[in-house]
Amino acid sequence: PFFDFLWGFTFIGPFSYMLWKHRTIILRIRQFLYKRGLIKPMDCDYEAMCAKLLLEQTQAIHYYARTKEGNELGNIAGFFFANFPYVDNGCNFQVADLFAVDIDLDTKRFIKAKLDDINLNAKETMTLLWFNTIAAQHVKLHAMANWGVNVDEALADVNPFFRQSSVVTVLYNYFGYTSFNGFFKTWVDEGLTSPGWLKPEKPLVQAFNHGIKENVWQHAQIVDLTKHSEFVNFIVQVRAIFFAEFQRHKDLFPGTDGEAMFVGTILHSLDHSLMDWNLKDPLWLDVDDPRFGKMAELGRVVKVGFVSDIPGLYFHKRYKGSGHPFYEAVYRKAAKINKKFADVMDTCIVK
Repeated sequence: PFFDFLWGFTFIGPFSYMLWKHRTIILRIRQFLYKRGLIKPMDCDYEAMCAKLLLEQTQAIHYYARTKEGNELGNIAGFFFANFPYVDNGCNFQVADLFAVDIDLDTKRFIKAKLDDINLNAKETMTLLWFNTIAAQHVKLHAMANWGVNVDEALADVNPFFRQSSVVTVLYNYFGYTSFNGFFKTWVDEGLTSPGWLKPEKPLVQAFNHGIKENVWQHAQIVDLTKHSEFVNFIVQVRAIFFAEFQRHKDLFPGTDGEAMFVGTILHSLDHSLMDWNLKDPLWLDVDDPRFGKMAELGRVVKVGFVSDIPGLYFHKRYKGSGHPFYEAVYRKAAKINKKFADVMDTCIVK
């Protein structure tokens, strides 16, 4: 309905705009000082970062297999990304047959990586992992979330908090998919991104669409990582809690797919929080890399302007403190597993 759109455009859109506008100004200042040798980025252990981006974000679903216990190579896990989308330094959308990364599960460090037949170092691998997160992996969560909502006006009386959360999700998905590419002109003018991102082919939208159409990698074996990943351990347990409570309260969520709702709330918000916690400094992304620098440009902008919580929202968006029987029940049990993670579980997509 029009008034839902007007409400979102008034009470969500401006605050989202102010977040990225403010943060990109700071990024421009830092980049200016960095290029002139006046500041240094935070220290970065790129080998550890590669492992963190694989183990402690939703990219963990690309875990394929690990070496057998006692193997002379050590406790090595392989993460495979078939039909891997990326943007080259001509700002052309490309798809590699396979991006493969090996990490040591004991030390949680990068071992090796290849993009088709190209050997990669840890810094290059980190750029590819970050770009995949923002351009192909995370968008799947946004897409699936559309089946975990219900904006029917009849819910305003039955379950108003859920309806409001649904409206927010639908609107933010619209803003993200249709509006984001329009910001490139500003970023190009400000020197944050290269003119190639403005190509009529829209390379970023091509990556979005590829990620969505490729669907979700089969990941039943992900339970192998519960001892090595705080994120996987939490999600495996909380997913069971979520569905048990969803079944008890299903009368409050007519026409809603539980799996999509889980993805669009808990999984989506945790992926954002972990992205923010993991990549502490956008300057770690190497915009001068001769092969992957253009993806690093975009990665910096997304890190500073589109990952953190949006300030200024007047409505409640967390499981914690919602006062809703379903969300509060899930939160109480999730907090016993990992309170830090449980505290950032959102009831809608609003970042």
